[in-house]
Amino acid sequence: MLRVNVFRVGSCRVRGFAAGLPDRGEVDLPALVTLVETADAAILFDCGYGEAFFSATKSFPARAYRWATPVTLPAEERLTRQLPRQPDMVVLSHMHGDHVAGLPEIAEGTPVLASTEAIAHLRGLRSEVSATLAACPMALREAVLSRAPQPVEGGALVETGLPGFPQGHDVTGTGDAIAIPLPGHGVGQIGLWLPAANTFLIADAAYARSALRSGRLPPAPILGRLGNAGRYRDTFGRLQALMRARPEIVIVPSHCREAAP
Repeated sequence: MLRVNVFRVGSCRVRGFAAGLPDRGEVDLPALVTLVETADAAILFDCGYGEAFFSATKSFPARAYRWATPVTLPAEERLTRQLPRQPDMVVLSHMHGDHVAGLPEIAEGTPVLASTEAIAHLRGLRSEVSATLAACPMALREAVLSRAPQPVEGGALVETGLPGFPQGHDVTGTGDAIAIPLPGHGVGQIGLWLPAANTFLIADAAYARSALRSGRLPPAPILGRLGNAGRYRDTFGRLQALMRARPEIVIVPSHCREAAP
């Protein structure tokens, strides 16, 4: 048994071109969170927005983050209002605020996993300015670190069978959910491959399935500001090739309107 449920946990407003989308002007992009229920565990992939985001961005300089990407979080989209159960494990794709701000709403003691690189980078942010530029203001940084995130690399390295993404770390020990590096956006970004569901959760390695189909990338300055432009292009290209080679795989970008409920 494996169930995959995608939830919209808030949204942010950005200029379409900045996300590699054809839309003119500004667009609202959902912050998607996925609950994966296996026979043995419930795994939450990312946490979307939460009240912690608004608290963390109340004052300057962190308020600039809220101004740059205005956020909407209706009460009915709050994470805990939608989850049918508390997860047994949380996997964070990367440490940007729109992926971690809902974490404080998850029960204390729930194991939290992320890549070694993402955890180390978060620990290295020492000022409000550096943390805000890294899209994880200090209050959010502290909230994540207070949960003592552990490296996904602690799971066994296994073969995935995916062209372009041959190996990943088994986060459950059952082969149901495999964390795969997706470098380029942010620091230490990972996706989650769900073999039994033919589903690949790719976080922000692309902002939309349509972007992968068309080959439309965000502008180079945007890629460089959020991570490593060269590595983003490489990951994006491998995802495009995977989409062509394995059209039966459901690819879920974290801000894809097509994938949103």
